[in-house]
Amino acid sequence: MTKVKPPSKKAVLRRDARSKCYWFKAFRKHKAIAAFSIRRFRINFLPQIKEAVTIAHRRLFCRLMDVPFDKLVSLEQVHGANIIKAGPEDLGKGTRSRADEIKGTDAVMTDTPGAVLAIRTADCAPLFFLDPRHKAIGMAHIGWRGASERLASKMVQAFRRQFLSKPDDLVVALGPTIRSCCYEVGSEFHDVFGHFVTKRSGSFYFDLVGWIFEELRSEGIERHQIHDSLLCTSCMNNEFSSYRKEGEKANRMWSVLTLK
Repeated sequence: MTKVKPPSKKAVLRRDARSKCYWFKAFRKHKAIAAFSIRRFRINFLPQIKEAVTIAHRRLFCRLMDVPFDKLVSLEQVHGANIIKAGPEDLGKGTRSRADEIKGTDAVMTDTPGAVLAIRTADCAPLFFLDPRHKAIGMAHIGWRGASERLASKMVQAFRRQFLSKPDDLVVALGPTIRSCCYEVGSEFHDVFGHFVTKRSGSFYFDLVGWIFEELRSEGIERHQIHDSLLCTSCMNNEFSSYRKEGEKANRMWSVLTLK
């Protein structure tokens, strides 16, 4: 893979005045909501947090972002490259419990009206997909394992198969993730990711975002179709959760996508 330049201009992010959470302006003009939370929202089910508190935080975030809580579709997220197509029977899965999440998958797509797709992250990349022409949406959770299995490319291919989407039909966005400035890895990453791993001051750093952009480009997605938040979870750990900075105690942010 050749290294591709990032999108030529900064994505327009709007910040909600009440919640301080973000949404992508580019999706609004297609009557879609693509939004992500900040660290103060306790949306992850953790042993040290009461389940009722997590559900309350999830409800609040959905209300502030104007998405229906009961139509959320949440995934188990196993750091793989499996993609599922969600139908009406999947609405509400994983909303109130980890036990009810859709198992064994890190990516989801749907053309079910009103569905709200949700991804949890704390350094991995939340990737949003919208095909306004065919009224379909998709989300993927991509860390280094998903990247090595080319999940971003597989999402574009799945849109082509499931919805007959052409590359120029798609609007894509990338939420907050750990960037090459902070993503320190072992030298063995170079064997997998090549020049997307660089050496600085004796340490190796992986450009996950660059790898994802190149995957999308290889599938025919042009730079102007990609809206990058340009936010690094590690650099901005005061605002976003970062597993690299916080370890096992790290909370998660929520990224949600729905077509109104």
